[in-house]
Amino acid sequence: MNNKVLIGIIVLILAGGAYWFYTDSQKEAVQTGDTETQAPQTAKMSAEAGRAVGKWQSSDDSKFTREFREDGTVTDTYEGDASATANGTWSQVVDVAVEPIQLPAVGGATVLKLILGGEAYYFAISTDTTADKLVLINLGGRGNILSFTRVP
Repeated sequence: MNNKVLIGIIVLILAGGAYWFYTDSQKEAVQTGDTETQAPQTAKMSAEAGRAVGKWQSSDDSKFTREFREDGTVTDTYEGDASATANGTWSQVVDVAVEPIQLPAVGGATVLKLILGGEAYYFAISTDTTADKLVLINLGGRGNILSFTRVP
């Protein structure tokens, strides 16, 4: 009987130690997460998201261009209509779970968030994207696909 009690105490101590270790590591992860949130988005940008940097012309409407800049700004322009110009920001979504809306599952696709006119738009970068072709899948309600070619 003494062996069973001793084994029970050892198991409780090990379980308590494991619980303490787990909760302590979770606190550290949260603190690290807060620090990362304060870091510039460009520091967390993947190579895939970095491919978006540049000026792109719509394949469907040659008057529409979108320019992604390294500093995290984006500009949409429409030739012949200055009032249609929209300036905003863009970033890579690192963790879709923390976004204020539920996004559809996109597997391992890189997700971009654009803020234009105070509204957030989410796009997944398609695997069809190349150095000279940018294909964005709108993760909003319609799920339409936007294709662009790089403007030299």
